[in-house]
Amino acid sequence: MSGHVPRRPTDMKNPVEVLRRKEAELERLQEEVDALRLVGKLLREQTLAGKQEAQIRGKVLQMP
Repeated sequence: MSGHVPRRPTDMKNPVEVLRRKEAELERLQEEVDALRLVGKLLREQTLAGKQEAQIRGKVLQMP
C-alpha cells in the first residue's frame, strides 16, 4: 500500500471562494503598497525640508 488517500469531491476547494480570498488579499496588499509610497514621499519631503532648514540656519545675514 502506498498510503495515498484519494481525495473526495468534498475535499476540493470552491474556486469562487479561492478567487474571492485572493482578490481580498490583493486589495489588502495594494493598500499596503499605497501606504508605503505615501510614507516614503513624506519622509523624502521631511528630509529635504531638514536640509533646507540646516542651510538657512548656517548662513549669517547682514542687516542693513
